[in-house]
Amino acid sequence: MAQFSCSVDGNLNFNCLLVIMPPEIMDSVVVHELCHRRHMNHSKEFYAEIDRVFPDYKRCNKWLKDNGGVYLKRVSFVGTTV
Repeated sequence: MAQFSCSVDGNLNFNCLLVIMPPEIMDSVVVHELCHRRHMNHSKEFYAEIDRVFPDYKRCNKWLKDNGGVYLKRVSFVGTTV
């Protein structure tokens, strides 16, 4: 799936395709990136924070891994030829 990120300056960046995904998937990505404001890594503490804030994160993250690519394939980008 396309990138989402939290910079060292605390800037949060999201792929615009996130808005067409199910709301709980968008929520899980936002929570993931917001948790990077406290933990700039993927440590046990980072995932514990996610679980505390968004208990359904693992299910949503699996859905994103399994289905996120489908959303990318369905979108036509300007400048591409068919």
